[in-house]
Amino acid sequence: MVYRRIVAAVALQRYLDFTPIAVRIRDLAALLARACGASLTILSIDAPVELLPGVETTADKLECLCEPLRAAGMEVAVVVREGRPSKTICELVAELGADLLVIGTHSKRGPIDVGLGSTASALERELGATVLLVRPTPAEQEAARELMIPRYPLVFPYG
Repeated sequence: MVYRRIVAAVALQRYLDFTPIAVRIRDLAALLARACGASLTILSIDAPVELLPGVETTADKLECLCEPLRAAGMEVAVVVREGRPSKTICELVAELGADLLVIGTHSKRGPIDVGLGSTASALERELGATVLLVRPTPAEQEAARELMIPRYPLVFPYG
């Protein structure tokens, strides 16, 4: 199958820097977009909570995450939205007519989330587009824990 519109969803809002899984999702989505000649949109969901003073906004982080792709000559659209991740991601995929979503699975915050993560699990049920789930390695999970903003409220998990 040749994909025409790809959306990659990355979690940035609760971390001091990009997590290895966010970078891997970006790079995989870019590789697929180049191979298929598809457009690429990278999405992050922002939480309406106060971050640490001096911490970049989610929009700033998303722009920085996409900079290497743009420097390589790739056109990348960035979108920051607020809301429940599974609902917001589904809305954007439908709005863009995307036929592929690349998203991470990693939260393991509770017994329900141990398999895929609550957002990835919900997307699997609700989305008509193909969903490519990127599972982090134990080292990537540890790196993400080390990058988490201290005392960040547990609002929602997604890759």
